[in-house]
Amino acid sequence: MANFNFYLRDKAKDAETPIYLYVRYRGKKLVYATGKKVHPKFWNEDKQECRMVKDFPQGKPLNTSLRYIRQQAEKALLEVETEIRRVPTPKELKAKIDLEISGAPAQGPPEEVTFLGLFKRFLDESKSGLRQSVKGTNIHARTIKKYTTTYNRLISFSKRYHLTFETIDSNFYSKFVSFLNKEGYALNTVGKHIQVVKTFLNYATENGYNKNLYYQSKNFKTFNVAGHSIYLNEGEIQDLYRLDLSQEPHLETVRDLFIVGCWTGLRFSDFTNISPENIEGDFIHIKTAKTGEKVIIPIHPTVREIMAKYAGKFVNSLPPARSNTRMNVNLKEISKRVKSLHKEVTTEQIRGGMNVSQTKQKWELVTTHTARRSFATNVYKSGFPAMSLMKITGHRSHAAFLIYLKITPEENAKQLAEHWNKSILKVV
Repeated sequence: MANFNFYLRDKAKDAETPIYLYVRYRGKKLVYATGKKVHPKFWNEDKQECRMVKDFPQGKPLNTSLRYIRQQAEKALLEVETEIRRVPTPKELKAKIDLEISGAPAQGPPEEVTFLGLFKRFLDESKSGLRQSVKGTNIHARTIKKYTTTYNRLISFSKRYHLTFETIDSNFYSKFVSFLNKEGYALNTVGKHIQVVKTFLNYATENGYNKNLYYQSKNFKTFNVAGHSIYLNEGEIQDLYRLDLSQEPHLETVRDLFIVGCWTGLRFSDFTNISPENIEGDFIHIKTAKTGEKVIIPIHPTVREIMAKYAGKFVNSLPPARSNTRMNVNLKEISKRVKSLHKEVTTEQIRGGMNVSQTKQKWELVTTHTARRSFATNVYKSGFPAMSLMKITGHRSHAAFLIYLKITPEENAKQLAEHWNKSILKVV
């Protein structure tokens, strides 16, 4: 059995030091120079990878490169043993690893590479699995779709701006943001495009194609503001649940599945994929699709009622899911019939660089994601501790969690008044 491990040449050095791959196989050892360097303070010796910290944004792409080198070394050892039908010498193994890596499209900068050309390769490697996530898993399809959208926007933008690694400066930033604003994007969407550009530039920098680090400047900022989105309070959820849809089973199953989302706090991709294996007694155990977080959720009485309703009809005692798009259309059709959702809601957001305000009926704003917001907000308002609630919703940061809470200023004021009424001592 062979072992492949990364080590620093000088872990006590107060400067960047080379990273070596040690290959131990059948009593032999090869110390392979990866060509990569890292400061020891950013190296996790136990995990044999770079630390993922804010001060070292190059960590993620560097880890991706190291994983690739290890994969090629493993492949090289297997292939050379098959070819020569004996245990290769370290020199023979090194030559094979060199061949595998130098022949790979992601290694060794060609004489000339364009900004968009490398972005296309970055996209292709993400699709093929050559480039992986920090956890060593394939890049999620949603992320690849996001990369593709940004790539297409950059192609359009390049018709009016000369895109090279050297021209990614303050001028690029302001003009690209202006370009996205003119296309009518919401502020958070603009921020997502900027974040993808930063991710790509980390990749380009780590692989030796980019030396312009302006993108790491605080002025090259992304945007992430709390958008206006609704939640349903417990009374509105109950009104929706009591709506008689028995004569329209295609709508009834959509409604019931949405209610499951309201009382589990799961995302659409998770509450539509609950399997019998996820049900353990009075709890749902599930690994979330988006973040890989393992969460445990108690089964709410209403969810138990719905499961009893579909027991024997479907293997997981829950109605089958439709596409997110189709379900959103159905949800609006259903919500329109609920009287308590016929109230005006004014929404505000920054779109195209301008504040946009519009008034709609609440039922018009109900989507599958409303279920998750409703769960977080209702449970939080009940007095359940935020940190404990985050363990159930799977949020990793308090800031990200707070975005989900849709509590109005009036509700906050009412909660404070109730708190004072309970806690202030009355003087006789």
